[in-house]
Amino acid sequence: MEIAKRGKAAVTVVSNAFIGLGRAQSRSLGHANLPLAVIPHPFGSRTREEVRALAEQCVAEIARLAAAK
Repeated sequence: MEIAKRGKAAVTVVSNAFIGLGRAQSRSLGHANLPLAVIPHPFGSRTREEVRALAEQCVAEIARLAAAK
């Protein structure tokens, strides 16, 4: 969040199970419009290879969201 306060691009990555919580936290910290990049849930039980594949799938969306700021 501090990055966004300094006028830098910021994106929060959340799993789809925590979208509501991510938005509520952003609002409570004064960043209601902070973009959220959403990844599939669960995340913690995935293998390193699965996490890498998810990251590769999400990187374009994260870059797009960051550039939109």
